[in-house]
Amino acid sequence: MDSQNKYIAIYRRFRPETFDEVLGQSHVVRVLKNQIQTGNVAHAYLFSGTRGTGKTTIARLLAKGVNCLNGGAGEIADGGATRPCGVCEHCVEIKNGAFIDVAEIDAASNNSVDDVRDLREMLVYPPQLGRKRVFIFDEVHEFSKQAFNALLKTLEEPPENILFILCTTEPNKLPQTILSRCQRFDFRRVAASEIADGMAGIARKLGIEASDDALALLAQSADGSVRDGLSLLEQCVTSGETKLTRELVLDVLGSPGDDAIAALTDDVHAGRTAEALVRVNEMLAGGKEERRVMEEWIDWLHSALLVKFVKNPERIIGRSAESIAEIGRAAAGYDVAFVNDSIYRLSKLLNDSRWSPHVRILLEITIVEMSEKKCLN
Repeated sequence: MDSQNKYIAIYRRFRPETFDEVLGQSHVVRVLKNQIQTGNVAHAYLFSGTRGTGKTTIARLLAKGVNCLNGGAGEIADGGATRPCGVCEHCVEIKNGAFIDVAEIDAASNNSVDDVRDLREMLVYPPQLGRKRVFIFDEVHEFSKQAFNALLKTLEEPPENILFILCTTEPNKLPQTILSRCQRFDFRRVAASEIADGMAGIARKLGIEASDDALALLAQSADGSVRDGLSLLEQCVTSGETKLTRELVLDVLGSPGDDAIAALTDDVHAGRTAEALVRVNEMLAGGKEERRVMEEWIDWLHSALLVKFVKNPERIIGRSAESIAEIGRAAAGYDVAFVNDSIYRLSKLLNDSRWSPHVRILLEITIVEMSEKKCLN
């Protein structure tokens, strides 16, 4: 395939080129923007947090910021450009991975002491084109003990015009001596509302008509990871549909859907154990995954609980007004004790199922217990 026509994944195609495009992490962006503009950039940073929250993206933006050809210290107040601009020669080359003074290193495959020693030998050379040479280490917790010791010597006496950015999902695996020499930023899971807003903008650029409840469902399923959310969006977009609906998202996610969950809950609430078991087995026979059924069931019950207590639940539930109204009607006859008990039981089951090879059996047992308990009440 011609490289010019090569398909690029959505999360890469729409990667932020400036700090203003970043979703979430305002506590990180605010500090880094100020440091770049005032020239007070540290020599080493540690970006830690769960996957897909923007660690590598912001590391690249920081690399752009210190090497951007536009803007500079003191220029914000004067109405000048802010760094990174995302469009200058240096910013574009860093985006394309072609800038000689920025290196991204996979710590998992370059974790020996020899690899770090080779790096230290490279540090004697000054920047060739930019203001700083930037080294971005991805999943730095994969370094060996010896590699960390070799890196520590460099961090203790950092060369001039060298910037280290360490990214990790497991900061607890880094030696305290390394942690203490880095300026640390903890990346938070991104709010579902921010992920949904970001995906809405991307959908418009792709010419896809997306409903609010479809985007809300995708954002919820992303669990705070922007990259995961965009990967799910891509699965829906590549299905060939020009309209992104909640039903399409449910199908892509392998979710049973609200109607099926409502019917299952009604069977359990009425003590119709046999009907409930048949219904859940029909879901599984149709290709639905056990843990997905549990997750959707818990989410539906949680929504039903909020509908009972909150006057305008659409403000805090990622669903359309029509969907919320349907849940309200379906759960009108459920008492709070039943909903609470069901959430507790299913949440415990979801946790226990991680360690069991018999998830289906555990799900069936839980349904029997929930249904039979309701019969005895």
